[in-house]
Amino acid sequence: MRSRRRPRPRAEWEALDREWRAGRLTQREFARRKGIAPTTLSWWSCRVGREARRSARFVRVRVMGGGDGDFRLKLGDGRTLRVPARFDEDALRSLLAVLERAVC
Repeated sequence: MRSRRRPRPRAEWEALDREWRAGRLTQREFARRKGIAPTTLSWWSCRVGREARRSARFVRVRVMGGGDGDFRLKLGDGRTLRVPARFDEDALRSLLAVLERAVC
């Protein structure tokens, strides 16, 4: 008979998701190293990401950089999106629509 493991608390899945996203391993490689089924990690990663996107709010943005006129938007996950000072509005609108769509 197989022994049943105690389910991981939600906070642990959130921490694992952050650790995976901060590293350079594929989701499958990360799961294997942690002894997690890749499909389970994928499910939790999707759920955590979807809920984070739902709770995302617009925040005040300031222009950062060395005076080149480009916009740099600091995203909630620590990444920075650079938008050239001369940008195509339709292209930026399309990019934002893609970023807002749920991946999962």
